[in-house]
Amino acid sequence: MSFIYNIKVKILTKEEVVPNIFLVKLLAPSVTQEALPGQFIHIKCSTDHYPLLRRPLSIHRIDKEKGEIFILFQIMGEGTKLLADRTIGDDLDIMGPIGNGFNIYPESRKIMIIGGGIGVAPLLALCEESVRQGKEVRVLIGALRKELVIGEESFKILGVKVAVATDDGSYKHKGLVADLLEGNIREGWLADQVFACGPKLMLKKIVGISLNAHINCQVSLEERMACGIGACLGCVCKIKIKDKKEDKVKYEFKRICVDGPVFEGSEVIWDD
Repeated sequence: MSFIYNIKVKILTKEEVVPNIFLVKLLAPSVTQEALPGQFIHIKCSTDHYPLLRRPLSIHRIDKEKGEIFILFQIMGEGTKLLADRTIGDDLDIMGPIGNGFNIYPESRKIMIIGGGIGVAPLLALCEESVRQGKEVRVLIGALRKELVIGEESFKILGVKVAVATDDGSYKHKGLVADLLEGNIREGWLADQVFACGPKLMLKKIVGISLNAHINCQVSLEERMACGIGACLGCVCKIKIKDKKEDKVKYEFKRICVDGPVFEGSEVIWDD
């Protein structure tokens, strides 16, 4: 795990990219030097003690040369509403970078990146790093409808192929983003690794498709967090462990904040 800073960082820019979803650029030189794709920062949303708990937000982009990080977040409640109301020039109290990031295998040549809704947040940094390493990358984006599609142009700027699915068919493929993954496999484009972030039902489907095609799949899990550093055990998930003596699969609880948020998809137990 990277060293976790607790520092003040300055808001450089803020943009509402789609309704209720904001892209914020922060000046955070120390964090950028440690941050890896898939990690997050824990943000104090207001200038006082309300709300008490910080909010975990994925690191969207990492610019080590300029010492800047980007966060992409959706207004989900009072905390993120207060954060969205902060202005350019404000200082934010953050902790980070936190958690385990994505693991790009050196031998992987083809990378598939899949984001559903605000789940695209940690994936742009991953895409940038994959391109930097010379991987062939495809990106699949899922959204409920056209106006909620996030990040399509940001990925295209990197020179990767991007496909989009909307539930209502208002933009490009009508259906689920998992349909696009199945389509790529049918066409013979087999990724060496699949990386995904989004709603649990989407992730469960993506993992199933990937494993059936014998493709390594890593998922970034989203969960409410309290402490963000593994002490409170408030963000646990079930991870499979193999009991060799009894030759059966058992499970243990892992903390999404520090053991994740990225896990091997094959190890996650998806409770319905």
